[in-house]
Amino acid sequence: MLNDMSNCTGCHACMNICPKNCISMEDNGEGFLYPHIDMDKCIDCGRCESVCPVINEPELSRQTLAFAIKSRNDSERNKSTSGGIFPILAKYILNQGGIVLGAAYDENFIVHHIFVENKEQLHLLQGAKYSQSRLDDAFSKIKEILQTGRKVLFSGTPCQCAGLKKYLGKEYDNLVTTDLICHGVPSPKVWQAYIDYRSKKENSGQRPAQINMRCKESGWSRYGYSTEFVYSPDHITRTKNGQDLFMKAFIGNICLRKSCSDCKAKGVERCTDFTLGDYWGIWNQHPEFDDNKGTSIVFVHTEKGRQILNELQDQIDSLQVSLEDAYKENISMINSSKPHEARAEFIKQVTADNFEELVNQYFPPVEVKKPGVMQRLKEKIRRILLFNIG
Repeated sequence: MLNDMSNCTGCHACMNICPKNCISMEDNGEGFLYPHIDMDKCIDCGRCESVCPVINEPELSRQTLAFAIKSRNDSERNKSTSGGIFPILAKYILNQGGIVLGAAYDENFIVHHIFVENKEQLHLLQGAKYSQSRLDDAFSKIKEILQTGRKVLFSGTPCQCAGLKKYLGKEYDNLVTTDLICHGVPSPKVWQAYIDYRSKKENSGQRPAQINMRCKESGWSRYGYSTEFVYSPDHITRTKNGQDLFMKAFIGNICLRKSCSDCKAKGVERCTDFTLGDYWGIWNQHPEFDDNKGTSIVFVHTEKGRQILNELQDQIDSLQVSLEDAYKENISMINSSKPHEARAEFIKQVTADNFEELVNQYFPPVEVKKPGVMQRLKEKIRRILLFNIG
């Protein structure tokens, strides 16, 4: 196992590979899962070390291309975090009798990776999940499915994808992998405290029926999205991204996993077929392509990925861009998140009752100026002119 467990990403590869099932993933008190070995069962075979993506770096691509992409299905794009490319990729696999594995909420808003086999369930995997996902025995199940010849799309963080690749130990033609531009994975403990905090403040402690951390009701890019809690059809609350307390803690790096401060999976070249993210800055670089409804940046790393993207051209609007422009305003593609100096203390202390006070202590509120009438009018005219020219 790792000499320094602070580098452990919690990818579950070691647990899945253990022939004696002597490795379990246990909460370290911060909400993050780390491997625990039952030494009475361990036979010291070394297989756990052989699949660790931190100890053994996976093979990376050397031919990455970048594209700005928007789905032509406005309904799907509105439900997606950015440009709506993920449901298109997922349906591509499902239409061939394949299976899709991605992050979803359970009834308590704990994030798990689940298997989806039909389009009706696909909505469970859409939208951003700001809590580290539990993978359980997903890797071993994926291997079993792949060995039957069935296609699989796996979507996860870069470290989860690296863990899967090391676990499998070889390339499968029927496996498609997509990771994301990851700022870092927040503590599930902090996530649960946030939900309870808002529920107490907004709904007498009753939890919401739905959560959307990237609601586009007020737009996507320039003026920011919102976090949305749906308690009932008649009781929906939204908080602007820049004012939401959880997002302040997340972006402020005060609740991230320790390994996120020195992520081994950063970089343009990846072990996956695709990397998906928000194309922040599209409005400056290619304003004619921006409609404030969401644009994905898609890094295509492999020949398999390029072939798939070519088959999807009738469903998307795409524009090839330079690699440097692609991550210029989404620098998490290549840089790790420097931890806040009060990280450990914050995670230790945070509860639903002190959530607001504690976040405001480290990230004092600032006055947010809304764009003026003339500024909004100029922006509207700019968009009309651009699309009429196009």
